[in-house]
Amino acid sequence: MFKIISILWLKLGYSVSGIRDTWKSEASFRQWFTLTIISDLAAIIYAPSLLWLVIIVAFGLLLLAAELINTAIEAIVDKIQPELHPLAKKAKDAGSAMTLVTFFALIILWLGMLNA
Repeated sequence: MFKIISILWLKLGYSVSGIRDTWKSEASFRQWFTLTIISDLAAIIYAPSLLWLVIIVAFGLLLLAAELINTAIEAIVDKIQPELHPLAKKAKDAGSAMTLVTFFALIILWLGMLNA
């Protein structure tokens, strides 16, 4: 049991480090984080039920997860292919599109909730 807890603690450290490093280096992550906080606070006020609130908060977290993945894609592409290359551009654009699609999902949820 102690081994499992120590492994989980180690993994948590890696995760916190990833969030902290992304926060420091990526303005887009800080912007999405701010938007997510605003969305969550607004959901606390306007959500007609706990279920709607939970779904809005969950999709905000998915938006942040998408941006973390996008940051990881950009970092590895820049490491492997520092010069411009069509496939590097494709990978980075797809990562950015993932974040945008997740944001659209959050908007659709808000529209659905406000029209419920």
